[in-house]
Amino acid sequence: MQNSLLPPSQRCRNQTDKEPTGPFQREKLLKFLEDSAKNEEDWEEAVPFAPGVKRGKVFQSTDEPEGDEKDEEPVDALGRKLKDMEMPIEIDLDDDDEDEDEEEIDDEKFERALDRAPERDLVDLAGILGMHNILNQKQYYNALKGKTQDESTGTSFSGVVRSFEPNAIPDEPINQTNVDDCIKRLEEDDEELKEININNMGLSRERIRTLIKAAALSAHIEKLSMAGVEMKDSEARGLVELLETSPSLQVLNVESNDISPEMLAKLLRATLKTQVLTRFHADNQRSQVLGNQIEMDMMLSIEDNDSLLRVGIAFQSMEARHRVSEALERNLERVRLRRLENSSQA
Repeated sequence: MQNSLLPPSQRCRNQTDKEPTGPFQREKLLKFLEDSAKNEEDWEEAVPFAPGVKRGKVFQSTDEPEGDEKDEEPVDALGRKLKDMEMPIEIDLDDDDEDEDEEEIDDEKFERALDRAPERDLVDLAGILGMHNILNQKQYYNALKGKTQDESTGTSFSGVVRSFEPNAIPDEPINQTNVDDCIKRLEEDDEELKEININNMGLSRERIRTLIKAAALSAHIEKLSMAGVEMKDSEARGLVELLETSPSLQVLNVESNDISPEMLAKLLRATLKTQVLTRFHADNQRSQVLGNQIEMDMMLSIEDNDSLLRVGIAFQSMEARHRVSEALERNLERVRLRRLENSSQA
């Protein structure tokens, strides 16, 4: 490659055989070029130039007529054509007097109508004209929307608006799950017990561990919800064994607890043994930031899992979010194809 910072004498190959005649002199060079240009003979022309002779077809404009054919039109002192000028408009002063009389009559009609109008209509008129400072809020918006003023908004300018009464939303009922009965039925491997919900229950750590151990003994449990029970890593270790051994657990919800990111990664890794779990919800833990290494570990576990369809974890990394979504889409597509195959066989 050539270096553009070098001068041309060093960049280009030397193509001259003459020896230098001396140092550079600008005035002498310009004089030499001027003399050589004057002494150089002109090129020979096929047709010699003759002054006043037009060769070929001469262009003639078709827009304007030539010579005497052009009609002369009268112009004013400023050179404007009189034909293009409009005649001045005559103003009748009598008409102005009649218009003024009509305006006075209209003003009298308006004043008479406003004097006789009820205050309800005046409130609407004030709202339409944008006089919100003399209206309350409901009167103003009713006037804009075309609604009539009623007793709740007030029909006069001194109307008092009642305060807004919010709709009372009842609290969620307290979780009435009998934990002892669930533990007993899990240990007995009850076929009818397929779902356990202990969300937001103030259970002790020992009872949580006992429940998880009992769930590991059941072969029919399908859904286990343990959100908001203040679970820590010591209790979550039992879930690792549950995920590795349970042949029926499909949904696990451990949201709003105190599980560390490392333990969440272990839980996802434990799902690779049975690959039965379809939904895993573990968002809103005390540690909001998972870390790049933990997210990559979770991402690889989800990519290797062929059964997961929903994962409730907030990934911070863009790569982890993208690859996890692609893995879940592949699993959903696999389920769809399996369903179509079963329907075609039936």
